[in-house]
Amino acid sequence: MRGHVESEYEVAVSADEIWAVYSSPDLPRLIVELMPTRYERIDVLEGDGTEGTIIRNYLVPANPQPLTWNEKFMKIDNKTRTKVVRHIEGGWLDMGFTLYENIFTVIKKDKNSCIITQRTVFDVAEEFESNASLISSSWGMARAVANYVIQNRANKDDNKKSANRVGCF
Repeated sequence: MRGHVESEYEVAVSADEIWAVYSSPDLPRLIVELMPTRYERIDVLEGDGTEGTIIRNYLVPANPQPLTWNEKFMKIDNKTRTKVVRHIEGGWLDMGFTLYENIFTVIKKDKNSCIITQRTVFDVAEEFESNASLISSSWGMARAVANYVIQNRANKDDNKKSANRVGCF
């Protein structure tokens, strides 16, 4: 059985600013910082955070299964602002799925807003179809990234204001 679950999160932040985070080679480290109740740690097993990178995810034990898995960054497309991340070992693959991937896309609405979509696409063997009901797409990561961008922008603005006040004397 093939299926998908999709969520959208609209933010008052430019698509370029959001995509800069999603496409960043530093995203695995950053996500652990931004979502400490979800991620215990993420280890980079191979690569440098760009396309082809393989990471191992460890969720905080209080989360629902699966808690560990390896995934690969299959595609990072700067033109379409799309990132495809596929499970390659463990996780959902241990629960009867033959394909499990998350597709993140950042869609420009206007100069100062965008929509972040997360689409989870999966294939599951017939005898494990009931496990498909465990999949839920959430906008938790999108919200965390958006808040991070907004907070960094506020910090930069505060620093500029401080520098301007110092320069007035």
